[in-house]
Amino acid sequence: MKIPKSLRNANWQLILAAPVAAGILHICATFAAPYLTAASAYSRLAPGLPVNRMQLLPVAAAGAEPLPFASPDARYAMCRFNTSTGPVDVSATLPPDLGWTLTVVTPEGDNIYATASVPSRPTPVSLVLVPSEDAFLGVTMEARGIANSATPPTAVAATRGIIVVRGPDKGFAYQNQVETMLRDAKCTARSF
Repeated sequence: MKIPKSLRNANWQLILAAPVAAGILHICATFAAPYLTAASAYSRLAPGLPVNRMQLLPVAAAGAEPLPFASPDARYAMCRFNTSTGPVDVSATLPPDLGWTLTVVTPEGDNIYATASVPSRPTPVSLVLVPSEDAFLGVTMEARGIANSATPPTAVAATRGIIVVRGPDKGFAYQNQVETMLRDAKCTARSF
């Protein structure tokens, strides 16, 4: 079989470099997209959320979603946190049903902490959000000679962002139960 002259004279290095360059460009554009958007999810939600206090959001209705493409089969409680004045304590108990989650999201859209419910038992979540430069939370109870049977909270370094507790909307019969669990979620600034 004879190879045509045009294929023999082709610049194969350029032909192979084109898809590699396109792949690199695609990866760079994907990583840059959150920083180039005009209105991020944080900028849309932050003005309506109080600082360091959990708020139950109303039922998402068509055209009145807190964010585009928000799931209509879920209820949300959110807290805009700011650790500039000190650590923020976060606590929630996720019931033993599928679909319950708690996430901590930065203003850039990065999930820095996420947990989901376990179907066999309630899932208690206890976090302390601390500024990234401040990791010391004080002397532990054990160091002071006091027995501590409680599970210590998980420390997460973050300066500001949004905490999202999501629960499945299983219909009118379960509405009070879901809202109660979402209202029980706490996000409070630690007082010294």
